Amino acid sequence: MIRTFFCLVGNSCFFAGPFVVLAVGIAMISMRGIWGSIDPETIDRTNLIRVMKLRDFRTLPPKTVEALTHRAETEFGRQSDNKPVFQFSKTEKKIYAYFQNNRSEQKSFFEINLLLMARTRYFQWMNDYASASPEQQIVLMSEVVDDMKYWESVFMDFLHAAGLPIPSIAELIREFENMIEQFKIGATPEEIAQIDHFKQRMNTAYLAYEVQSATQNFSGNISATISNMFDSFLKKPKKNEKEKK
Repeated sequence: MIRTFFCLVGNSCFFAGPFVVLAVGIAMISMRGIWGSIDPETIDRTNLIRVMKLRDFRTLPPKTVEALTHRAETEFGRQSDNKPVFQFSKTEKKIYAYFQNNRSEQKSFFEINLLLMARTRYFQWMNDYASASPEQQIVLMSEVVDDMKYWESVFMDFLHAAGLPIPSIAELIREFENMIEQFKIGATPEEIAQIDHFKQRMNTAYLAYEVQSATQNFSGNISATISNMFDSFLKKPKKNEKEKK
C-alpha cells in the first residue's frame, strides 16, 4: 500500500514536472518587467503598480525614482485621463479594516516607495519655488495646492470604497506634519530650513484656497475683498533693508 502510494506520487511528479517548469518560466517572463531593469517611460500601468508594490525604491538611482515619480503622476495624477477608481469586495474591506486596526511599525515597500516619491516631488517643488520669480511662485503654489486637493480627493475615494473611517482635519494635519518630518531624514541643515519654509508657504496657500472656496457663496464684493486679501498671502514677502544686507 505504502509502496503503491509512493509510486503514484513519483509518477505524478514525473509527468507534472514539465508543466511546473513551464509555469515557473511563464511567471518569470511575466515578472521580468518588475524585477529587471525599469524603463519609466515605457512601463505600462499594470507593471508600474506592481513595481511600486514589490520593488524597494531605496535601492534605485535617484534619477530612476524621479522618473518613476513623474510616470506615476502622468498615469494617475491630476492631468491623467484615468483617475484611480476603487472597488472592493466585502472580504477586501475586512482585510483593510484589520490592517487599519492593527498597524505594524514596519512599513511595506509600497508605503516606503510612496513616501520616497512624495519626498522627490516635494524637493522639486521646493527648489523650483526658491529659484522662481514672485509671479512664478504664485502660479507654482497654485499648482501645488491643486495637486494636494486632487490627491486628497483620491485618498477620500479610497477610504469610502474600503469602508474605512474618514480622518478629521486634525488627523490629516498630523499626518502631513509627520510626513514632512520624515523628509528631513538625511537632509542638510540648509535643506531642513528650506523644507520648513516651503511647508509654511504651502500651509498659507492651502488656507487661502480653503477660505476662498468658503467665500464663493458670499456676495461678489465681499468675496472679491476677502479673495484679494488672501491672494496677498501667496506673494513672497518683501525683505527689509536688514535682510537685504
